[in-house]
Amino acid sequence: MTRGVEEERHEGGRGERRALSGLEYMRQLMTGEREPSGMARLMNMRLVEVEEGRAVFSVEPDERHYNGLGIAHGGLAATLLDSALGCAINTVMPAGRVFTTLEMKLNYVRPMRRETGEVRCEAVVLHAGSRVATAEGRILDGAGKLYAHGTATCMLFRAS
Repeated sequence: MTRGVEEERHEGGRGERRALSGLEYMRQLMTGEREPSGMARLMNMRLVEVEEGRAVFSVEPDERHYNGLGIAHGGLAATLLDSALGCAINTVMPAGRVFTTLEMKLNYVRPMRRETGEVRCEAVVLHAGSRVATAEGRILDGAGKLYAHGTATCMLFRAS
């Protein structure tokens, strides 16, 4: 079976990722040294800020994100939060340590539409222990209006 470039790039990235701290890896994504994930490209999300314990993504909702009701599908908010929450936790991971999401809780407050304009999802780490980390995030528009908020719990472990 022939493997695609996408497979090879992401498989190779896993080995490189083990040698970097999560913050170093995230900074490389910010500067363009690393390509964003396929999901980020598909959803047109951008990592716009990153520092230890914090990550911010942005997206401009448009028709490609719409559901049958003419508003952004809830999956856009869920994906935006999942990305920001996970990346915030990634910023506190030392080299050789990785994580996976155990649980994510999401509250929708109001719908997003094209007219909403750019929204930003800011996530911050609340707790980072040796086995578990938690983070919370909020999706806000340019005027500070809340669209959704959520939390995540992640399991931390040694990269294999």
